[in-house]
This record gives sequence, structure tokens and C-alpha cells, in this order.
Amino acid sequence: MTSAAPPRMHATVVADIPVALLVAVLQVIGSGISLEDDWQLAVSGGQAQRWLPDGIGLLLLLAGSLPLAFRRIAPLPVLALSAAASVAYHATGHRPEPLPLGVLVALYTVAVMLRPVVCNVAAGAYVLAMTLGTLTGWLPFTDDQFYIDLVLIVATVMLGYGVALSRARATLAEQQAAAMAHDLDVRTRAAVETEQARIAREVHDIIAHDVSVIVAQASSARRVFAAQPQTAADALASIEAVGRDALDGLRRLFGLLRTHAAQSERSPQPSLDRLPWLLAQVERAGLPVDLTIRGEPGPLSATVELNAFRIVQEALTNSLKHAGPTRATVVLDYEAETLGVEVRDEGSPQPKDQRSPGYGLISMQQRVTMLGGELDAGPLTGHGFRVSARLPLVGSTP
Repeated sequence: MTSAAPPRMHATVVADIPVALLVAVLQVIGSGISLEDDWQLAVSGGQAQRWLPDGIGLLLLLAGSLPLAFRRIAPLPVLALSAAASVAYHATGHRPEPLPLGVLVALYTVAVMLRPVVCNVAAGAYVLAMTLGTLTGWLPFTDDQFYIDLVLIVATVMLGYGVALSRARATLAEQQAAAMAHDLDVRTRAAVETEQARIAREVHDIIAHDVSVIVAQASSARRVFAAQPQTAADALASIEAVGRDALDGLRRLFGLLRTHAAQSERSPQPSLDRLPWLLAQVERAGLPVDLTIRGEPGPLSATVELNAFRIVQEALTNSLKHAGPTRATVVLDYEAETLGVEVRDEGSPQPKDQRSPGYGLISMQQRVTMLGGELDAGPLTGHGFRVSARLPLVGSTP
């Protein structure tokens, strides 16, 4: 099986071949031209003599430049080979080239691709070799040429550091952007899921309650239709009113989902101020309800008001569906830090009164958990059912 590495290596070598050839040509030409010699010949009036290196010198120049085609595959070996060829070229007494281009290009590649400590050690070793060779006379470097080569080596290393740092910063910025995009995607999905759950609760509360009222009143109208037509007509009128309320609630909910809808078109969410209207609607459906308020009612946040209303609505809906002919009691207990909501009915002790944990109870549990409160729901001793919730008021604002 062929891996992806060889094609990439081949492409890298092909891309660096022109660089290696250019450095080889410049070194060969530079070794045969000396501006200092041209100036001295011009002053003395002598004949300018151009010459190229012999076979050994040409071989050393090519040995220090052609390996640059592999500089990005093996940066350190290429630098070592270029430095050794440059030192050997000068040590064999050949005419010094103006600039050690092969060494500079290889050193730049090491500075860009490897860690700074590796580049510093490599550059220091080459400078140390130049220094020892100059002091011992093994390398025929003049003071000016030694200084120029030293400055060029330092400048090359600094340039490589700058390029490597800019690339590292670009890579880090790309990674941070990708991480931010991933985090934003996760938070967006979480927000969408939360909103979907909220919408599901609202749809369930609106549809389940109103449909339960309609079913109860339709059943009552069917039973008394022949004997008490006026009572049946009143029940049908109530069904019509409840149906219109359900449609209005759905329109309000769908209006909230339309992001382009004007704010003025959005009806306010139900609050505890509408509790008498809810109890009257339930009573018309055949379930008498008593309301008890304890403590001193105070301003609540819109979130607490909405969820308290929905809990009462859902509990009464369950009583309508499961309790049979009975009475219900709603208790609101205003305390300093919590709002207590209790709904109980006096359902008959029959098997159908044993209510399963359907979506209604799950919806109430989700609402209470979202506010950090507690919910207790279950059958009473003997008969009946009780739903009790405590909603924290910490941070609630009107």
C-alpha cells in the first residue's frame, strides 16, 4: 500500500530544486569575481583576470548547494553538508566566494523548521569552526570577511526565527478559531435543544389542558343533550370558547417562533393573574376548584409566574382526565424565598385514579428543575392525588 508521505516528499524536492540550482550558479559565478581584486587592478592599471574554480573547487561548491533540494526533508544533514563543503572549499585554498549562500539558505531552513535551541547549536558550531580555522590560519578569512559572514549568520537566524514565529502565530490563530467555532456550534445545538424542549412543554400545556376541557364538556353535553338541551347548549358554547382560547394560544406560540414578527404582535405569556380565569374554565368543564392563598403575594419574575401557572394548569388537566367527578384545591404559599404551589383532588379510589408518570408529570418536573426547585407528586392515602412544587424566588424580579 502506497503512503501519502513519498508524494509529498517528492513535491517538496521538486519545489526546492530551482533554489538549489540558483545557489549553485551564484556560488560558481561569485567564486570567480572579486570586487576587491577588480579595484586593485583598476588602480594599478593591470589586466583583469577572471577565473573559475578548478575541478575540486567546483565539486565542493556543488556539494554545498545542490543538497539544498532536500533542505525541507532533512534540514540538519543538509546544513552539515553545506557547512562542511564551505569549510573544505576555503581550507583547500580556493578563492573565497563573496557569500556562503549554501550555508545561509540551509541555516534559514533549520531556523524555520526546527526548535530554536537546535538552530542555535548548529549556528554556534559553524561559527566556532570559522573562528578556530581563522585563528589557526587553516581558513584564509580576512577580518572583514569573517565579520561579514558572522553578521550574515546572525541575520539569517533572526530572519528564520521571525518567519517561524509568524507561522506559529497563524497556526495558533487557526486552532483558536476552529475551537471557537466548535464551541459556538456546541452551544448553539444546546440552545436549540433547550428551546425545543421549552416549545414542547408549551404546546403540551396548551393542547392537553384545552383538549381535556373540551372532551369533558362534550361528554357532559352528550349525556344531557336529550333531557337538558339548555345545559348541553351551554356546554357547547363553553367548548367553542375553550377552542378559541386554544387557537389563540397556538397563534401566540407560533408568533414567538417567527423571528421577523413585530414585538407588538406577540401576546404576553400567562401569569398568576390569569389563575381565576383558568379555574373558571376548569369549573365549567365539571371540576369545582377552591383557591387558597397563604402569605403576602409579592412581585415575581415572569419565569416563575409562567411556570407556576403551567404547573397548576397541568395538575388540573390531570385531575380532569383521571380523577372523575370530584373537587380540587389549589394552594399558593408565598414565602420569603420560595413560592409553594399545591394542587390536590379528591378522586375516587379506583384503579383508573392511579396515574402513570406521563408527559404531564415530566413537563412539571422539567419546569421545577429548570428553576432549581423541588416537585413531589403522588397519590394521597385512601384516594386523591397531590402535586406539590416549591419554586425558588432568589433573583426574581417583577
